[in-house]
Amino acid sequence: MNPVIEFMDQAKFVWEKGGTLMPGLGLLALYLYYLSFDLWLRLRAVIPADLRAFPRERWGAFKGGGRVDRIIRYCLADHGDRKETQRRFDQVRTGESSYLNRRLRFLLVLATSAPLIGLLGTVSGMLQTFNGLSMQDSYKMDLVAGGISQALVTTQAGLLIAIPAIAIIHLLNRRKKDWLQCINRLESLSLRQVANPLPLTR
Repeated sequence: MNPVIEFMDQAKFVWEKGGTLMPGLGLLALYLYYLSFDLWLRLRAVIPADLRAFPRERWGAFKGGGRVDRIIRYCLADHGDRKETQRRFDQVRTGESSYLNRRLRFLLVLATSAPLIGLLGTVSGMLQTFNGLSMQDSYKMDLVAGGISQALVTTQAGLLIAIPAIAIIHLLNRRKKDWLQCINRLESLSLRQVANPLPLTR
């Protein structure tokens, strides 16, 4: 059998057996991973591959462009005051750090919600199982089997969503530190620019 078709059949089986909480888990997973990869791509676009490779004199031409260039021009805009440059870099660093911390905390809340929703499915499945055990008619085994299946599948789905997400959040934390280090590097170069003005080239 085609592996793709087999995977789709297995996914369909899990989706059906997971009960009413599976759509919620699916939406949570899509939203969580969309936000995670969006943040990853944003950080990747502005962080140089090697911070030590920052140009020392023609650093205004840094290929990261965009965000880096705006930070440079804001912090050096129309003044030659070293303290003002430091103040503006402190402002940028605080703003960036606050934004990234809020996003990472929100991602962590979403990631830790997945196993809890899975646990709710487990409780719901076990209640269905006990309800089936208390019955005397021919549907007893169907209810018991369905309840056990729901209890296991939702727990598994919640963990499968949360475990990779926690790993991604850990990597995003490292990228956040790299970005703040990048801003520190920009500040160091900017203070040299204030002390020994050089033309910003593109």
